[in-house]
Amino acid sequence: MRSAKTRSRLIEAAIEVIGAVGYEGASTRTLAKAAKANLSAIPYHFGGKKELYLAAAETIAEYAHARFGEIGSILEGPQTGDKAARFEEALVSLLQFLLRDAEPHTWTMFVARCAYDNDEAFALIHERAIVPLLEHLVEFAGDFYKGAPKGEALRLRVSAIVTAIISFRLLRGILLRGMGWKTIQDSGVRQIEEMIRDLCRSDFLEVRLSQ
Repeated sequence: MRSAKTRSRLIEAAIEVIGAVGYEGASTRTLAKAAKANLSAIPYHFGGKKELYLAAAETIAEYAHARFGEIGSILEGPQTGDKAARFEEALVSLLQFLLRDAEPHTWTMFVARCAYDNDEAFALIHERAIVPLLEHLVEFAGDFYKGAPKGEALRLRVSAIVTAIISFRLLRGILLRGMGWKTIQDSGVRQIEEMIRDLCRSDFLEVRLSQ
């Protein structure tokens, strides 16, 4: 049990420290100190700093995969229901999840750093958590949007919406400063939700490729 706690503390420390200073800036000594563990604990539990880094990314990826799975399940609601409405609700639920701030701020910093570096850690998070949701959304949109472009064109449009929603979490400062807000209040969330619904109801996902 003590060994498991040490491993967990090392992962938490990696998320916090690497999120703050980056992979290159995080020494094994700093990581061990932040976890209140011996320096030898890193090679013992993970093999090295890189393996610890990837283990931290996997922790976040597994959590996000489970939460995104809940969002994807909205698409598989009653088969007689309105598919367009389910698509909207799935995207709005994704927004609510990202704006809720239920997860530690250090996780956001870690993912933002990984995404900026576009490294192995982000590839792991992307493949494990984002790709399954994106594939589900693309397949679902192509199934019910009349005139929806196929293949890469549809994927680009759905990816653009998902990227914009995720940016409300990772690049929150742009929104806050642009709107003159200190925080995103409920009224702001409702406005963003309506914007997403308007986009879904527009012809954005039905635009055909130019000839």
